Amino acid sequence: MSSPPSLSIIVPTPDGDGLPRLFDSLRPQLEARDEVLVVADTHSGPLPEVREAVLEEGFRWLEYDAGYHAWGHPQVNHGIEYARGDYLVFIDDDDVFAPDALASIRQVAGSLAEPRPLMFRFYLERRGCVLWAEQRLVCGAIGGHEFVTPNDPQRLGRWTDRYEGDFDFIESTLTLWPPESLVWREEIISYAR
Repeated sequence: MSSPPSLSIIVPTPDGDGLPRLFDSLRPQLEARDEVLVVADTHSGPLPEVREAVLEEGFRWLEYDAGYHAWGHPQVNHGIEYARGDYLVFIDDDDVFAPDALASIRQVAGSLAEPRPLMFRFYLERRGCVLWAEQRLVCGAIGGHEFVTPNDPQRLGRWTDRYEGDFDFIESTLTLWPPESLVWREEIISYAR
């Protein structure tokens, strides 16, 4: 890639409670070509005050009602359809980015001869540990917080409607890439509750 890639950060939210903390971690890292897509789970009702806060930040607001609450996975799938960045980055509304997360993503993605999926690391606060521990695709040991993928509709899986739906997305996305495409990185890019 000749210039640093643009990033689409996709954030599902059921109620917007954690967004201010997330936005504080995100705001100083954004570059002009990046976009933030906040996708509200409107199954529980509209979120007008959250919508206004998101729009005041200059971020994109999308709504999606799957007809049930599914950990934000249908909302992520909906956000992917609207994403325009070169790479897709995923984070839950109650998590935060490490201070140099987006710069790390841009540096690694920009150094590649061709776009490839990336697996960074994240700190899981409730367990007090960094994941992944081993460079292996294991359900429960990796998650959407650390997976960054090129925005190539022909090479994107789907988030499923189960708790481990982010793992399903990672696994199904990687089946669409040549073996050994995944780039493993040691940098921590997010802190998950």
